[in-house]
Amino acid sequence: MDEIRQFRGSTPVMTREAEDAARSRLLREMRDPALALAPAPASVKRRRRPRLAWRLGLAAAAAVAIAGGMTVVRGADHPATVTVASVQELGERAAEASEADPDGVVPSPGQWRYWKITRATQISEPRPEMDPIKRETVEGWDSLDGRQTAYIDETGKIAIEQIVQDFEDVVEDVPRVSGADLAQEPVTPEGVLAKVTEIVEKAPASPFGGDASKQQLVFQAILNLMSQEPLTPEARAALFRALPMIEGVTLKQDAVDAAGRGGVAFAFAGETERLEIILSSEDFRFLGTYSETLTEQYHNQGIGLVKPGSIMGWTAQLGVGVVDKPGDRP
Repeated sequence: MDEIRQFRGSTPVMTREAEDAARSRLLREMRDPALALAPAPASVKRRRRPRLAWRLGLAAAAAVAIAGGMTVVRGADHPATVTVASVQELGERAAEASEADPDGVVPSPGQWRYWKITRATQISEPRPEMDPIKRETVEGWDSLDGRQTAYIDETGKIAIEQIVQDFEDVVEDVPRVSGADLAQEPVTPEGVLAKVTEIVEKAPASPFGGDASKQQLVFQAILNLMSQEPLTPEARAALFRALPMIEGVTLKQDAVDAAGRGGVAFAFAGETERLEIILSSEDFRFLGTYSETLTEQYHNQGIGLVKPGSIMGWTAQLGVGVVDKPGDRP
């Protein structure tokens, strides 16, 4: 693997389309040789990590790894079960599936969100890139008020922690939209999009600099909502219908989540990063997320130069639900 990384370090940058095609051909190379790489230019920019995404990092840091070790290659042959012709059709199909979800629940105060995910692991501290090969599976619980997180400790017991010691002092000036906010009228594509956009516009500028557009930040916020918040079927459906309304959102037919499940995705390519919200191509349920760099950039407080094509996040949702207390599972 060291030789491969050294080789890739001197290889010209590939476009996203060329990379997906090349990896598909790489699997076939085991039987039939032939592989071509297409270069693409890049520029050096500094990276901004939106403050709307910080809460996920805090909760994930408290999670406990319960499994690991799997190989998934993006761009492998994962034919879509259902073909959609446009991002608008994807939004409508996903919304209809959400509205018909028999397991949809309306969260109540005092409850907890249970989650279990497989995700790409960090290559090494303190660098931010994720390993394209290694995985870990983690589960945990987050209180719906955002103040506490819970996980299984090394003794097998449930440990509950405050996300921060002085919660109000830290976050009272950071606007945040929640699943409960989106459940309030108007629960329409225009209504939920307006709520998310308002929060993005009010959020303080990141101290790390960067070139993320408002459209990218709105897409990132919706990605976070899909990943982190308990949503009513109506709110989730409205978000799905709102995604095609964001300028720059496109359809990706051959998306793959971190568990290797093929699907279809809402995709957004910004100035510095490409983001994906991945859905099942069978029933359009939410599967996971993916993000990668598009340019050379410094991450956060200048911790190393990150190369184009680096994976910054790759997840697969294995279980999720609203429960009464930590330790419960849906």
